[in-house]
Amino acid sequence: MQMHARPALPQRIVRLLRAKEFLVFYSIGLAALDFGGPLLTGWLRHHRPLPALVDARSSVAGDAVAGHTVALLLAAVAYLLASTILTSGYLRSLLGKLHWGPRDGSQFGRMLVYTVAFTLLEWGTVAAAGAAGTDTATLEWLLVVQVAVSLPLLYAGYAIIASNVGPLRAVVRSLRTFAANIALTLLVLLGLLEVGFVLGVLAPLTADRTAPLLPALVVHVLVWGSVSFLADVVLLSVYIDTIERGTLPPG
Repeated sequence: MQMHARPALPQRIVRLLRAKEFLVFYSIGLAALDFGGPLLTGWLRHHRPLPALVDARSSVAGDAVAGHTVALLLAAVAYLLASTILTSGYLRSLLGKLHWGPRDGSQFGRMLVYTVAFTLLEWGTVAAAGAAGTDTATLEWLLVVQVAVSLPLLYAGYAIIASNVGPLRAVVRSLRTFAANIALTLLVLLGLLEVGFVLGVLAPLTADRTAPLLPALVVHVLVWGSVSFLADVVLLSVYIDTIERGTLPPG
């Protein structure tokens, strides 16, 4: 019987990147949703112009809780549902043919828990950043704390989709995957942080009027969507490679 060697991780990443490069547009759409959700709930809550909404850096969960209006609650629910459905379809598409949603109701429910967890984490981060104001040292520590708190969820979405496990098992698998690939995972996170820093310098989201702000918003959506796609390809490849190495059980 002919044995096929397991592809090395760099080869796996390159193959997946080439095979699924068209999904960068899917990722850009998800980035637009991530940017647009807080702007919509922020506008429903405060009715401010776009520059003020961007500067306020609100969160969907925070606006929904503090707004106390049906429109805000409906917008928050619609955001969570759309994000859950499309993220599920996107991750499934990275693993196989093109999909626009989860495999079934069970997978949808698991991904909904995952999406809500990230939304609540974003709410806490935005609230803490607002309390810190312009204190640079506090904001830097807040960034470190945000990364640390996000680590248990880093590979959880891939685990839910690729291994068909529940949220708690997905978190355990995420931590085990991170522990087995610390250097590469931290390198990816460092790259994302660097992209955020460069974008803040080259295309700052600060303007007094809407017209000058729109090009910067478009740049942020395009860049974050593209970089997120690359990060997803790398991290999903790492997750699958960890399973095939025998470091992580299949399910």
